[in-house]
Amino acid sequence: RDMGGDKEESREAQATEAMFDKWSSYIKGEVQASVEDHVLLEKLHTATCDKFKEMTSTAKTLNGNMAALHTKHKELKPQLDEIDGVEASVDELLSTAQMLDDYAVKIEQKYKAVIVARRS
Repeated sequence: RDMGGDKEESREAQATEAMFDKWSSYIKGEVQASVEDHVLLEKLHTATCDKFKEMTSTAKTLNGNMAALHTKHKELKPQLDEIDGVEASVDELLSTAQMLDDYAVKIEQKYKAVIVARRS
């Protein structure tokens, strides 16, 4: 019976060792998966930081450009107002010229009517 007990203890030891080997492999796999997840998260974090730096740089450039455009607009405002005034004067002048042209056509028609009337 001692030999049978030794065989059973040996079988139990082998089964226990196999169980611990499998458990160890499982734990190593889980740790490796966690490490890979962490590495991926680090890469994503780095990419996100780089993108935010790029976006910050772009925003600063746009802000500077907007400030420059605002300054140029303020500098050009008097000339723009003058152009608006000239445009209004030109519109008024065109209207006056059209009225004068219409009046000249009426006078020409009356003149022709008087000439025709005198010939008859």
